[in-house]
Amino acid sequence: MNESAKLLPQKYMEGDKVHVLGIDVSRGKSNCALLHDHTVIKEFQIIHNKSGLAKLKSIITSDLPVMAVFETTGIYSRVLTRFFIDEGMNYLEINPLESSIRMAGLRRQKTDRSDAVKLALLGIDQKSLIHGRRPYSRPYEQLHLMAHRYLEITKERSRIINHLHAALDQTFPELNDIFNPIRSVLGLTFVSLFPHPDFLTGYIPGTMAKQIIGLVSPKIHSDLIVRRCNEVWQAGQLSYPAQPANSFLTNQIHSYCEEIQRYNQAHDLLKRQLITYAKTFPEFKLIASIPGAGEISTALLLGFTGKIARFPSYKQLNAYVGIDLRRIQSGGFKEADRINRRGQSSARYIMFEMIRSMLRNKARIDNHIVDYYYKLKKGPHPKPDMVAMIACVNRLDRTIMNLVRTNQIYNYARTSH
Repeated sequence: MNESAKLLPQKYMEGDKVHVLGIDVSRGKSNCALLHDHTVIKEFQIIHNKSGLAKLKSIITSDLPVMAVFETTGIYSRVLTRFFIDEGMNYLEINPLESSIRMAGLRRQKTDRSDAVKLALLGIDQKSLIHGRRPYSRPYEQLHLMAHRYLEITKERSRIINHLHAALDQTFPELNDIFNPIRSVLGLTFVSLFPHPDFLTGYIPGTMAKQIIGLVSPKIHSDLIVRRCNEVWQAGQLSYPAQPANSFLTNQIHSYCEEIQRYNQAHDLLKRQLITYAKTFPEFKLIASIPGAGEISTALLLGFTGKIARFPSYKQLNAYVGIDLRRIQSGGFKEADRINRRGQSSARYIMFEMIRSMLRNKARIDNHIVDYYYKLKKGPHPKPDMVAMIACVNRLDRTIMNLVRTNQIYNYARTSH
């Protein structure tokens, strides 16, 4: 039984007739079609605001209960999800891919009006076959929003860093090699002060080091600062940049550095908030106990998957993140197996990062997933890296499901390896 079915009184879930409301959702408005036993009773449009939702409530209030059917359309359908939950009304939220397959026919006709009717007919004819979306509970929804924002900041910072790299390739290309990654506090300080070799005029490594030490945190060791000063000064003596020192790009580099520093601060703050909030969920300590998983990756994974225990098995979790296999065979033809990539791409990305983290830390952790990776890479027919990675993500899913179901901390001695 899906979550929405719980909202109807029991007598209505035992075969009584109901009205079915098909809703075609778009930005800020929806087209609706109210059907009863394949007959269209009413068609109307609503705006996604208080008056529009009040209109919807007044129309669907009748002697018979109403079940609403609509597609998940990103952020646009969330207002309807909240409305039906707050009002205690029955609804079925469908994956757009599933509804597209089920509504496909020989004649192609797609309008907002016809889509609303087709969605209502799905609710009448195929309700028992459809797997409705289960929205996050409120605590998990907040974690999801925080995790989404964390990845947004990460991507925006990467975009600015790429711009900075491109600018330095024209003004002082050697800095790109000396500071890698260039987003570090020390790297940004050097780039801001010396975006062009001509800015080194009058400096020697010793005076450079004194200035840098006064600008950065005392946690950064002075020996590292002196070593970087020597490298930058020597590179400046040999560098021949494409742009002069008074180029517009030198001013732009200052702006890039300031912007990256702001993203660094926001990134670090949200990281702490994410971990603190995620620790309030019971799954956190179980998943984080897997060596190499990491606290921030665990918090992000919970943010993009929601409550792990809601999945009946690890196969459903695989399908949710999009690593279930797509197998095509017809007659003598057989296509190589590939993953579907139809699931939650952010969760899939986090799981791959968790495996990479485990592999980076293989020397100091005991982890059966790492053992499995190198087992796949050995032998007479070693697996390609991506094949081995997907197999490890599958094993990670199985491990997570087992830990959550049994409420156990990871124990390497009890794993199969």
